[in-house]
Amino acid sequence: MKTKYFHLFLLFLVSVLFVSCEDFLDERPQSDFTAEATVGDSVVSKYMTIADAKAELQGAYNSFKNDIFQQENFMINDVQSDNCYVGGDGTNEEAVDMLKLSATNAKVALVWSQYMAMAGNATNVIENLRLMKGGATDQERNDVMAEAKFIRAWALFDMVRLYGDLPMVLQIIPTITAENLDMWYPVMYPQRASVEDVYTQIFKDLNEETVSHLPSKNTGAFQATKGAAYGLLAKVYATYKDVGERNYQQVVSYCDKVMAEGYRLVSDFNALWDPDNKFTSESIFEVYYTADSPNWAYWTLLKEDDGSVTWRRYCTPTHDLVAKFLPNDQRYAASIQWKKAPYDAYWSADNYPFSYKIREKNSDIILMRLADIMLLKAEALVELGQSAEAIDIVNEIRSRAGLTGNLLNRTISQSAARLAVENERQLELYMEGQRWYDLVRNNRLLDVMKGHKDKNGNKLFPGLQDYRALWPIPQGELDKNTNLTQNEGY
Repeated sequence: MKTKYFHLFLLFLVSVLFVSCEDFLDERPQSDFTAEATVGDSVVSKYMTIADAKAELQGAYNSFKNDIFQQENFMINDVQSDNCYVGGDGTNEEAVDMLKLSATNAKVALVWSQYMAMAGNATNVIENLRLMKGGATDQERNDVMAEAKFIRAWALFDMVRLYGDLPMVLQIIPTITAENLDMWYPVMYPQRASVEDVYTQIFKDLNEETVSHLPSKNTGAFQATKGAAYGLLAKVYATYKDVGERNYQQVVSYCDKVMAEGYRLVSDFNALWDPDNKFTSESIFEVYYTADSPNWAYWTLLKEDDGSVTWRRYCTPTHDLVAKFLPNDQRYAASIQWKKAPYDAYWSADNYPFSYKIREKNSDIILMRLADIMLLKAEALVELGQSAEAIDIVNEIRSRAGLTGNLLNRTISQSAARLAVENERQLELYMEGQRWYDLVRNNRLLDVMKGHKDKNGNKLFPGLQDYRALWPIPQGELDKNTNLTQNEGY
């Protein structure tokens, strides 16, 4: 048995070393759970001082600059939903758009590997700090650990929404040898933990003690803060069903805690996307970029070469999405830019729409902002039978967008209020990586996607099945870890 495991482990190492750069833009291994400092089969901290921990924490933060947040978040939520056509070409990307993912799709493997690495990097920080002897005060240790737990919770939350049950490795693994492989192989390659167990870990990572060690800020930051943690908890409670029910009171409570941190809507929606207008009062969690350290989402979504578009850009707005914007909605021009294109894949080449929220190479990518949290609160209020209060929030968002002449009646029915909140989230948060998760969370995926149309008005998915709400487990992971099982339908 030891020989079998050792050969499997060697096969894994070879596969990591020779993985195709075409499939994986992140050249690091899929995870980084193996300890650098071990004594026999025991693990000791590799940190000597708190500076060591902070340096590795920065590496964990850099996970937010990987493909999963520069492109794949848009592919998952905007392209996969009714917000966008894929835009660019490529069989892996087109499979996302056409809801034809398979276990061998490179996108499926890339997203899995980068999120697993993100969780693993955070776990390394957490566990090395826990094992660290001296070199830091308890306050310093707990502060850094809290930020790492936020990062791990974010990774687990995105993954559990996308893949369902997950294999979780929550400890550091010592250097693997033929002698200790029997002991550590099941830890390194575990079975999939249930969705309930994954959410339990997320709640544990974001408990009150953890959040108390995060800084409090009332403007955006590329850092875990109390506001970001409360916002993440609000999203978790809005998604997780405890004994078949969602705790909407907790959603409202955590949204209120975010607002109590002092965030405020900016007066001009367009100003949110000014590349030089970073960390506004509305931003809560924002990934920082500069001209010297740029994002590459700009190149795939919008960039012109020599003043003209020369190849197909990703994330093209759908006809139905464009039609939903009212004529005086300021979000329209701030979210979509029209120009000539040398192709007519989805629109006329003379007047072609491009996603416009990431406008320059130094544009930050906002992953959480106040309008999102306000509309999430509105969503919860509708379910609590407080539709009038929910519509008040919707109208505040619409007023900022210039729709003061198109405010909604606060006495509409609960069912109408649900759709009003859903519609407002779609228009407000277009190309911010929210739509697919919104539809799945509210059991609206099949209804909406069965009505989704191509450029000619033909329904694309009239026979869509509900198993498509989850992605398949990558085939490479199934081959590598025989304890894993595939999601139903794949």
